[in-house]
Amino acid sequence: MKNVTVGKLLKKHKIRPNKKLGQNFLADPNLIDKLIDALDVYPDEDVLEIGSGLSVLTAKLGLHAQRILAIEKDKRLLNIAREEFSELANLTFHEADFLKCDLSSLLKKYHTPIKVIGNIPYYISSQIILALLDNAPLFQRAVLTVQKEVADRLAAEPSSKDYGILTIFIGAKAQCDKLFDLAPEAFIPPPEVTSTAIKITFTKNPSFQIQNELLFKKIVKTAFQQRRKTIKNSLKILLKNNRIKPWSSCNIEPELRPEQLTVEQYVALANYLAPLV
Repeated sequence: MKNVTVGKLLKKHKIRPNKKLGQNFLADPNLIDKLIDALDVYPDEDVLEIGSGLSVLTAKLGLHAQRILAIEKDKRLLNIAREEFSELANLTFHEADFLKCDLSSLLKKYHTPIKVIGNIPYYISSQIILALLDNAPLFQRAVLTVQKEVADRLAAEPSSKDYGILTIFIGAKAQCDKLFDLAPEAFIPPPEVTSTAIKITFTKNPSFQIQNELLFKKIVKTAFQQRRKTIKNSLKILLKNNRIKPWSSCNIEPELRPEQLTVEQYVALANYLAPLV
């Protein structure tokens, strides 16, 4: 493969990153290699890339995987990628907003559960992760770069300041690990914050079986809307003014605050309430 860099492509094609789309291109080749290594791709595996940008990472990844499906919203960047990497037959570029994609349909021709990689925009990183979780059976592993504070929330422990809705949603379906930090200087243009690479591991047999996904999400969101209250008072309306008393059955102390409950306890609470509300 020819030696291309993000900086060279930006200069050659005379384009500027689009701030509205949250474009900060990862330009450090060593960090690109570290992300690919963390994904641990085998030659017979397919990979989905979210926000392929100028596709420097995509092209490198194409040397390791059987096929790459690269999703990118910015048509300018797709045209450049198709021109620069036309010799790589295993790359497929798809112009789309990832959050609007029907992932089941899009991945029909690919081996699933599939591995995912992406230097994703900060402003929609939580939405992208939630979309992956909503389609968890389609995925095996995801290696993503996100804002450091989002990574801290994803990997937080109960009773910590970072523990919240996102922590619980991901903990119910996957395992999230922080890998390494990326300084602003690794990107063009440099963002104002530090990034962190994370690895999300999806399991074929999740630890928790949730009977009603919508109810589970509603309980968690309702609890954390008033995180300074006790869990009993936060969920008072859902519990029909506390006429429903799930506490002993779910092994929950009702005077605890929402951030003190484990993922397992939230799942137990949702499953207890599923036939009652």
